[in-house]
Amino acid sequence: MKLAIALLVLIPCAFGQGENDRELAKLRSSLLAATIKHLDLLLDPGGTVAPLKGKSSDAMTASAFQITFELTGNTRYRAAAVQLADRIVKAMKATKFGVLYIKDKEKTGGKVIAGGGPPALGWYTAAAADILYRQGGRDADLKYIATVLDAFPWNEEGWWSADIDLKTGESKQPISKPSPINKNVAMAAAAARVADMIKQIDPALSERLRRKAETCLFRQILPAQQSDGYWHYGLTGNDPKNKDILGYFMVTMDGLIQLREYTDLGRKPAFAAGFDKGGGFALRCISSITDPNRGQACANRTTPNTPSHYTVAEDPRRGFQLAVTLVATGHYQAATEILNETLKHFDFGGRGSDGAHAAHPCTLMLRLLSHKTSPGK
Repeated sequence: MKLAIALLVLIPCAFGQGENDRELAKLRSSLLAATIKHLDLLLDPGGTVAPLKGKSSDAMTASAFQITFELTGNTRYRAAAVQLADRIVKAMKATKFGVLYIKDKEKTGGKVIAGGGPPALGWYTAAAADILYRQGGRDADLKYIATVLDAFPWNEEGWWSADIDLKTGESKQPISKPSPINKNVAMAAAAARVADMIKQIDPALSERLRRKAETCLFRQILPAQQSDGYWHYGLTGNDPKNKDILGYFMVTMDGLIQLREYTDLGRKPAFAAGFDKGGGFALRCISSITDPNRGQACANRTTPNTPSHYTVAEDPRRGFQLAVTLVATGHYQAATEILNETLKHFDFGGRGSDGAHAAHPCTLMLRLLSHKTSPGK
């Protein structure tokens, strides 16, 4: 492990103006050490990954194992990533439409259905496909994943269903009704990533997924961004009072980070401009109320369910979510300050969502910081 950390510290990286290279190198070391400690606790002596709990835990942890393998060369992590990808695909194939159960949901009229869909659907399809694509020889599974994404209810105006009835495959709400931003970004990221993986396997299917991702992103998501960089919870500009809207904003940014990191859509000027504005909003309006900072929230960007302050000891997930957005948009000093507090509360060895929501952003940040030229400002 010490060798892996030493190697990572030596990776060249461009920093924001006025920031300290040594502090950022220490941060990379801390992120890798924490991630390795967590992932090792999930493996038994034979290399089997412990059963995980949470709707996206398998996907987030699988990605964490894959990225850690890429950084360290430790094939034990690669084998663990494949294990989790296989679990995801096996679970998908055990369902009628390839969509995993999340929870019971009530339709208009009072009927209760078994529901499933994004954002989890986007996360687990993208993670499994990425790992199996890198493994090679998994064309049939890649096409299966692509087919599941392609079949999920879609409106040609540029959005996917928020969720479906797992028995019938029908959208819980009319597909004419736009679904939330975060769900659409997760699906766009999955569709664009998987489209690239199946170009040679099924060109027509690849093109359909690519077109859906681009339509969603450039016709709906980016035009819906506000002048201060904020996205409302809904494509129609609504912010439900019972939602922590800043939390959903950070989920949206996570999807955009994956789109930019793994596809070429981030090279388009409209994407780059919106991405930077989103990072600016996170810096001004979320980092200001996140430990160790004690500032004020931005006016008109909260709801009754939005905390006035994010205490990372109580909810470390928010610290990790925010930090990856700040790193991706080049705000390294702010990210470092927040991570220095949040890493103290990493759920090491945790098999639920808290562990996964720490491992995923930590490894995504490590991947971002390993680039020879860092993205962002």
